Amino acid sequence: MITNRNFDARMLSNLSERAPFTVDTLLAATANTPIMNPDAEYLANTTKIDISGLPKGSLQSSITDGVLTVTFSNPLEKQGPVPDGWATWSSPPFSEDPNPDVLISGSTLTMTLSRPVQIFGFELEPSPFGVFEYTAEFYRNGTLVESNTREVDGSAGARLFARTGEEIDEVVVTGPFEFAIAQVRYALPSPEPLNTLIIFAILILLLILAVILLS
Repeated sequence: MITNRNFDARMLSNLSERAPFTVDTLLAATANTPIMNPDAEYLANTTKIDISGLPKGSLQSSITDGVLTVTFSNPLEKQGPVPDGWATWSSPPFSEDPNPDVLISGSTLTMTLSRPVQIFGFELEPSPFGVFEYTAEFYRNGTLVESNTREVDGSAGARLFARTGEEIDEVVVTGPFEFAIAQVRYALPSPEPLNTLIIFAILILLLILAVILLS
């Protein structure tokens, strides 16, 4: 039987030989997960940037709630609420609301975020009636983190493009035709001190469990 003294020495040796267990390594190991529909959990855990107060027909280079600013590669035209200025949208559970305010873009759009976020999402619908393929690529510091491709119907078929996992600070949207986006939502990363405490607590629990099993 391994004694506690021998166990402690071996554990310390093993821990010293391994790469440090930091918040960054934990986030890197976090699975990137697409969010397909704006369910109750998604809505509860994110903040929406409200665009309802923007003038109808105005061109917007960015939107903000005072915490996060989303800057667009080209100005987007504000319309809505649907069907005012944009004919259709989808209804729950595929969208948050069947009559949102929207921002109209050309066939490609880059959204640059003023700070990294852990969750980011928006609803999208093509301008032509018909089913078309759109892709949202999520980046951090110029490196692709995740890509989400969906077929979206321009006739009352808006769909959510959202994800959670590693932090991102830029989104590139591409498709064959003009499209509208709505319900831009985000969640900031958890504070690092809290993550560090959680990691430390998990390590302590694992050490205690190992001592119990090997004694």
